[in-house]
Amino acid sequence: MNVKSLFILLLTTVLTFSTLYTPQPILPLLAQEFSVSGSEISLLISLTLFPLGLMPIIYGYLIDNVSARTILHWFIGMLAVTELSLAFVSDFRIMLVFRLLQGLLLPAIFTAIVTYISNHSSADRRQKSVSSYIAATIIGGFAGRFLTGLISDLSDWRVAFMVWTVGLFAAWTLLWLLKKDTPVQSSRLPIGGVWEMFRRPRHFRVYLTIFIVFFGFSSALNALPFRIKEISTLASESLIASAYLGYLMGVLVSFNAQRICARLGSEVNSTILGISAFGLGVLMLSSTNLYVIFCSVFIFCTGFFLMHSTLSGYVNQHTYSQRGVANGLYIALYYGGGSLGSYFPLIIYHTWGWYPYLLIVIGCSLGGLAIIFGLHKIDKTELKQT
Repeated sequence: MNVKSLFILLLTTVLTFSTLYTPQPILPLLAQEFSVSGSEISLLISLTLFPLGLMPIIYGYLIDNVSARTILHWFIGMLAVTELSLAFVSDFRIMLVFRLLQGLLLPAIFTAIVTYISNHSSADRRQKSVSSYIAATIIGGFAGRFLTGLISDLSDWRVAFMVWTVGLFAAWTLLWLLKKDTPVQSSRLPIGGVWEMFRRPRHFRVYLTIFIVFFGFSSALNALPFRIKEISTLASESLIASAYLGYLMGVLVSFNAQRICARLGSEVNSTILGISAFGLGVLMLSSTNLYVIFCSVFIFCTGFFLMHSTLSGYVNQHTYSQRGVANGLYIALYYGGGSLGSYFPLIIYHTWGWYPYLLIVIGCSLGGLAIIFGLHKIDKTELKQT
């Protein structure tokens, strides 16, 4: 794959992930705008994440029979239209419908981008290209939060949606420059294979861990704007957006996860360190000092992305056939946890307060640690057998 094509795909990735998280830093502002509760406004994130937990496997088989470039053209165009529509919405229920539509479009776009990158990269550059894609998803997640907060503070939240619309239409135009690809035209959905993969003891522990910990991580990121407003009612949207700077630690961690694993002796040790750091960062959220809270975001984001980068590689390392199914399940459980975590714990927060809520997120960290420790026993048993 040439540099120009990779740049177009990475830019598209940044813009689509920005779209996914655009409302997050301005959730308190939107709750006030539409006169709804904090838990209800959180559906703007939860409803969009939910299809990401269901659709990747299905879209993977669609892209095996339809050109990935064709999928990108159609779905990026529709995503841009929905983003523009959100800028003019005056009813909260209609806004939820458009966000759900975006949730149905996004997994097709992500799957098509990864497929195109994998199919058009040489074997010696494929891993580097995929790592660049992961870094672009993290940059997009940060940009969607930070720039939306900044634009909303300087102008209006509707202007932020218009800005992202312009970006998406620009990406749609650039996608015409990609070389047309040929679909594989081979696959059917192996339901039995999905169940068998899920039942494997090692895979089951990984899937359950990523579900539980991302449940807590996604919840913490959604609750963060409300907590900052609770501590300081004068906090601006720009200040809230800057709290997400710690999210960028994911770029650094994703490129160094293998080195960290090597230093610690195993992927399991690296995962334990990541979950522990996540738990420490969450504990720091108990502070009422905004500087401590901002610092905590750096810590729990670093811990989460270390765990995520390690486990995604661990699954592939210990899967010797049907890697597509293994990765599809990983993505499904990842976003399934994120969708549920973006909504249900917020009900606890807005009903009983911050500290009961924090117990739930800390419980996610402890639960993840308890599950992942079991991998040590599985790995030791496998070594004895070999």
